[in-house]
Amino acid sequence: MLKKRFFGTSPFARALAAVGALALMTSLAAAQAAAPDDKAKPKKEGWDTGINAALTLTRGNSKTLLVNGGLISEYKKGANELRLEIRGAYGESTVTPSGSSNSTDQTTLQNAKGVVEYKRLFTERDYAYANGELRHDHIADIKYRGVIGPGIGRYFLKSDLQSLSAEAGVAYVCQSMADETKDTVNLRLAQRYEIKLPAKSKLWEAVEYLAGFEDFNNYFANFEIGAEAAMTEIISLRIVFLDQYNNIPAQGKDKNDLQLIAGVGCTL
Repeated sequence: MLKKRFFGTSPFARALAAVGALALMTSLAAAQAAAPDDKAKPKKEGWDTGINAALTLTRGNSKTLLVNGGLISEYKKGANELRLEIRGAYGESTVTPSGSSNSTDQTTLQNAKGVVEYKRLFTERDYAYANGELRHDHIADIKYRGVIGPGIGRYFLKSDLQSLSAEAGVAYVCQSMADETKDTVNLRLAQRYEIKLPAKSKLWEAVEYLAGFEDFNNYFANFEIGAEAAMTEIISLRIVFLDQYNNIPAQGKDKNDLQLIAGVGCTL
């Protein structure tokens, strides 16, 4: 039931999820065997910022444009951790029916997301957090969705090599979807894992689940798994799989939105 809810019934979606999970587990095993224990290494502090972008352009029998990009900036110093993320994507295509000279421009993708998250450690592994998110998705008929709230979390693994955290909290959600504005108070559960591999590469995955206290059937979930392989000191190749699931979507819209993004990253 969980797999059906979050990944849908599409064989393509299930295959992507299975391949992603298999790649993650294989890389974890290889990294654990090959990488030395870094507990004795000094922790990196301060800002760590990177940008990423991808572009697909076709001309000729088909005329399409797909562009996406983002910025991720993380700050860690002492007991304070701050994470900022901005992400957006836009796609359009020109359709010319067979036997006709008239063409129509169609928007096939248009979304944006911004996240701010602050963590304050009160032990070496336990922390309190406050986060906020603003999302827009034209194709899913979401004019805006704002999420903000506090909670607590714990690092089950925490080193320069890898980190595994889980969070639980309360989130206030305000969204305008299909010309209907609704406010809810939600339970928020989240988990994130990241591991650094040799040659300045890394893998990560994250899951977030939010359900309304008044109606637990009114929930949405976000899943992300990605890999980054360094080409130079500052340039890397990235591939990211995203699954955004809304159990009660706008009328006529699918519950699942899947994206597979391949592009280039740059460390600032």
